[in-house]
Amino acid sequence: MPEGGSTSFEVSSTYVGGLVRSLRKLTLLTPEVHEALGPEHRLMIASPHARPWWDGGLTLKLVEAVLTVHGPARLEEAGLDTTTTSVGPIITPLLSVIGAIFGLDPSEYFSRVGDLASTSVRNVSFEWKLTSRTTGELWVSYPRGVAVPPVEPLWRGACRFIFQTSRVPGEIVSSHIDGSTIILVVKWPRG
Repeated sequence: MPEGGSTSFEVSSTYVGGLVRSLRKLTLLTPEVHEALGPEHRLMIASPHARPWWDGGLTLKLVEAVLTVHGPARLEEAGLDTTTTSVGPIITPLLSVIGAIFGLDPSEYFSRVGDLASTSVRNVSFEWKLTSRTTGELWVSYPRGVAVPPVEPLWRGACRFIFQTSRVPGEIVSSHIDGSTIILVVKWPRG
């Protein structure tokens, strides 16, 4: 079993590599973070592309250490930077098609988060609930029993990426956790 506990979800080397680059860029891989990690985590940081997919427990432990030392706002910035610099280039062609066909409405992007995130995570499900013309809820569900609070700021950063990509100045109104599900409530101005 990997350090940090085996989970039934995986994170791609593309995302892990991007996260490690963002954490370095934002100076979040401090000695205090490294002290909280074991040898397998250090391997993941040193060689994120050593395997195509990483056990989610390893990434959870890394993210939890960063969150504990630096707080949710800094981790959210890392989530935005990771999505922008590592995942963004992969999904940009799909985003361009969505924008060309459906327009740049954030709801169109949020409704396809599952497709967009498939390059980053496995065995995590997504549901988009449009609650009005300019509001909605993004449900990010991890396998039962996965402690999701450490990754919530990363998903806030991903939501900010969606607003930037759609060129609509939206915001995350609130978020809460229900078991292994993160529910992000978002809104944007009338289009």
